[in-house]
Amino acid sequence: MKSLFRSFFTVSFYTFLSRVLGFIRDILIARYLGSTVIADAFFVAFRIPNFFRRVLAEGAYSAALIPVFSGVVLNPKDEREASDFVENTTSMLLFATVVLTIIFFFGMPYIIQVLAPGFTDNKEAYELAVHFGKIIFPYIIFISLAAHFASINNVHERFAAGAFAPAILNISFILSLFFLTPFVTTAGHALSYGVLIGGVLQFLYLYRAVLNFYRPRIILPVLNEKLKKFFKLFLPGVVGSGVIQLNIVIGTIIASFLPVGAISHIYYADRLNQLPLAIFGIALGIVLLPSLSKAIKQSDQETTNNIQNRSIEFSLLISLPSAIGLFILAEPIIQILFERGAFVAEDTFYTAKVLSYFALGLPAYIIIKVLVSCFFAREDTKTPLYISIVSVISNVVLSLLLIGSMREMGIAVATAISAWVNALLLYLFLAIRNHMKFDDLLVRNSIKILLSSFLLFVGIYVLNGLFFTNISGNSVLLNSALLLLMIFLAIIIYFGLVIVLKVLSVNQLREYLKK
Repeated sequence: MKSLFRSFFTVSFYTFLSRVLGFIRDILIARYLGSTVIADAFFVAFRIPNFFRRVLAEGAYSAALIPVFSGVVLNPKDEREASDFVENTTSMLLFATVVLTIIFFFGMPYIIQVLAPGFTDNKEAYELAVHFGKIIFPYIIFISLAAHFASINNVHERFAAGAFAPAILNISFILSLFFLTPFVTTAGHALSYGVLIGGVLQFLYLYRAVLNFYRPRIILPVLNEKLKKFFKLFLPGVVGSGVIQLNIVIGTIIASFLPVGAISHIYYADRLNQLPLAIFGIALGIVLLPSLSKAIKQSDQETTNNIQNRSIEFSLLISLPSAIGLFILAEPIIQILFERGAFVAEDTFYTAKVLSYFALGLPAYIIIKVLVSCFFAREDTKTPLYISIVSVISNVVLSLLLIGSMREMGIAVATAISAWVNALLLYLFLAIRNHMKFDDLLVRNSIKILLSSFLLFVGIYVLNGLFFTNISGNSVLLNSALLLLMIFLAIIIYFGLVIVLKVLSVNQLREYLKK
């Protein structure tokens, strides 16, 4: 468990660094583009490769590769078996993504019609989205290979390279805005080129990292038993692990029928909601899968149960206070980060509302990452697929029901509810199959965490009323200082309660901080 949490904190640190750079990126995007037609067009065009990035780098690809590759690494038939598997999968992935890129490049006008059907009545938005999409889409080749090399490193318990790689994309975004914008038509064009450049740089960085273990050559892929097993896991896992991202894509499709700015409001809110999800949920999923896969393959039931229970416990410990903070402080956070330049007060209002409702589903999103890993470690990607279909259907139905009265906020509510449906069904299927049983420690600590979270909710609500009664009249610097102070006080209050209620001891907390 120590090794697991050490790896978790490594991934969390680099993910946090990446997300800080991501916020700087989003602040600049909001300043340059706001919630304009150009912004909506770019976010639609970027949604396609970004969906692939999140699913491949954070979900299905790793979920399929790691269990199979772990078996090869643990019990190799010969010295060449691991190298052959790496070369085979690398070549297969390269050929597949090149073909996919060619198809999507020439089919981009039709792709945009599917992804943003509401754009057909807005010629400017439609043409810009098609143009941006053609620039961006080759990014899929490079980010797919980067995700592949990151997964290989993860099997060898080298998590740092894969965790740091997303920071490269954010740096590329920032530099492109500053240095390319003066030489291209719009800032949206600069961002599109920035995506492509960032993908190439991520690929080169992770290729260099994988050279510590293998020197993959491009060969003609051979459909052997290992590759067949990989595909058997991968294909259903694409949907099963990418359900959260798929729901966001569905939200974008539905939001395209709303007034200009709705897609941008969802994007900015999703970016903030993704911060704790990435730092904790995705990081936990990344390090959990190899550890669980190895424990299950070694038939170590005690270790398997302990890893699963402590992971759920840790998910609740982190996700509940994060959700409370985002729910209550949505408006001051959005105003402080984004309200300048093209991003006006009306944008703050709608984005904050969307963020508050997204936050209601945050604990579910993080728990899903843990529960899905429990299936994938057992080489079961079909069950999460079937459950995700139910989740997606519920999301679509609820979004269509709520969009009329709640605009883009209805999409956020639907996404949150569908996430809880997904998490509940995942747990029920694991429990029915006797793959998960909550131990007494998890039950006791969960009650204590819920109590601590409730008291934190009261504390943040009171502090919000004291600190931000006159937020519009304060300077940005003062509001930023007040927000940081409130976050600091909230952390002290929460972890003080956690220690008093003996969820964590002082020594355990000290160990976490050291890591």
